[in-house]
Amino acid sequence: MVKQGFKFWFRASRNQALGQSLTPYIVGVLFAVAAWIYNPDVVFNPFGLLCGLLGFVGVGAAHTGVNLLDDYFDYKKGAVAAREALIDGGFRARLLKCAYIESGEATAEETRNVGWMFISFALLCGAIILVLGILFLGYDWRYLAVFVALGLLLGVMYAGPPLRLSYHGFGEIVVGIVFGALIAIPAYYVCTARIDASIVWASIPCGLLTMNIVNTHAIMDFESDKAAKRTTFVVLLGSKMAGFWVDIVLLVVAYGCIIAGVLLGALPLTSLLVLITLPVAIGFLRLVRLYVTHPEQDETPKWWMGGFKQWDLYKQYGIEWFMLRWALARNLLIQFVLIVATTNLLGFNLYITLF
Repeated sequence: MVKQGFKFWFRASRNQALGQSLTPYIVGVLFAVAAWIYNPDVVFNPFGLLCGLLGFVGVGAAHTGVNLLDDYFDYKKGAVAAREALIDGGFRARLLKCAYIESGEATAEETRNVGWMFISFALLCGAIILVLGILFLGYDWRYLAVFVALGLLLGVMYAGPPLRLSYHGFGEIVVGIVFGALIAIPAYYVCTARIDASIVWASIPCGLLTMNIVNTHAIMDFESDKAAKRTTFVVLLGSKMAGFWVDIVLLVVAYGCIIAGVLLGALPLTSLLVLITLPVAIGFLRLVRLYVTHPEQDETPKWWMGGFKQWDLYKQYGIEWFMLRWALARNLLIQFVLIVATTNLLGFNLYITLF
């Protein structure tokens, strides 16, 4: 018996992180819309749009369920207690994870059960999409089977046994795969029943910029992850400064993928407008480096960083230093990929052919 309602569990699942999964999904759908408009080989089918909407709901439900299972597995392994000890010892650790379990608002078993309920609902959405796609769109069921199986396996095994990938230095790679190719490409496929080079090139930065969020998270959780024996990639590298250089590489490659996609004729010339986000990326890197070299120095949000509506609440909980950098990494992801998607929609026929 679960005593809490949907609103409680949605909030407990860290719903502010849903942008990491829904943004690449929206990218896939917008690329599909562009294909419907401009590509004569892709014929609009209303069932494709319906499947796209169902997929949006399913991805949100799956992400919510995976986050709750992540809480459950971390709590059962003792990682939460290790972070709490660091907070009590004066370390700058983020707000206690699984606070709703610690407070008695819900039990670990309820968290596990609700997590699986959300995932089951996501699988139901996937089953409906598969049936509609086979009947009306000509889906090859094997594509969706691979996408769903890989996404579910990697999502659950991120913190869950027996693999516990996030405890062995693979968490960031898992995030990059799941929140890139395994969301954006299937979103395009469920709408159009095909896979094109354009969405493949666009999906790579989605994954890289989501990896950037998680890697930045790991830089700021360096001490607490070590205490919890969670070997993030930053812990594996041995220092927060090394993690900062990983952020640089991820951003350089993300921008490089768009440039390469344009030069290879897979993305329209207008995709280069994504370069207007470079000042945001540079500002973000400055903040991460500042945390690594001078963690005691505080910063406040600037207008170009995006919305920080709950800034006073963050300050009240003493996590504004954490949320400033985490939210800016998230905002950079959203700005970057939505610019790529909308410029593709508006400039689909403007190609250059250097190769």
